[in-house]
Amino acid sequence: MMRIIDRLYQYLHFHALSAYAFERACDLSNGYLGKQYRGKGTMGSEVLLKIQECFPDLNIHWLLTGKGRMIRHVLPYTSEEEPAVEMVQVLQEQIALLQKSLADKNELIDLLKKKRPLKRSALAI
Repeated sequence: MMRIIDRLYQYLHFHALSAYAFERACDLSNGYLGKQYRGKGTMGSEVLLKIQECFPDLNIHWLLTGKGRMIRHVLPYTSEEEPAVEMVQVLQEQIALLQKSLADKNELIDLLKKKRPLKRSALAI
């Protein structure tokens, strides 16, 4: 069974972070992760809060349980409504761009279809 510390090391490997760099970023004591890995201590809620603050992309639920995804999508908003409105706007812009691209491609296909018969008849002459 995978422990919290094992999952944390998996996260470090994913981001190519050293234990030392992680400890410094979270203001943890030097060698803290090594101590945890050797099974000489437990990771308290205060440490988990520091980790969540320093690495918001890390899914704490995954870290604790192993369920879900390791990386969570982080939106730079404090209000719950703003991300939804912003996401809708972004998606609408992407849809408009895709529709324009599709229309341009269809126009190009129509032009190419019109030119092909001319090229074939020119070759027959």
